[in-house]
Amino acid sequence: MLISSQKTLIPLSILFYLISYTSYTQEKPVRLIEEKQKKRTILYVQNDTNTDKSVFLKINPIGYRKSAQRPIIKNIPAKSKIQMLILIPLADVESHYTYNLVVNEELETIDVKHSKSLKKKDSI
Repeated sequence: MLISSQKTLIPLSILFYLISYTSYTQEKPVRLIEEKQKKRTILYVQNDTNTDKSVFLKINPIGYRKSAQRPIIKNIPAKSKIQMLILIPLADVESHYTYNLVVNEELETIDVKHSKSLKKKDSI
């Protein structure tokens, strides 16, 4: 009886492993897409979900002409692909980049009130 339960336990454990592995390796619904052209690299964010998403993208470029240090915050509509940035590499320099992509459900609006209250300094 112990041997028959071991025979059924092994296939069940293999099946469980395969199911958990395939669910873990599925593609992300919002992802960064890189399109390399002759003298530039275009970065897109693609949203494959049925809802609009807000993304925060921070690129850390090395060896590119255009400064891409500033973060980009954009709304990405459902089932769409939006261009985020164009990187132009420097000549005769190896170029690469790293990135941080944060996906939120919706863009939060921040209400900031600016008041200009200038104080004049008295001159003697």
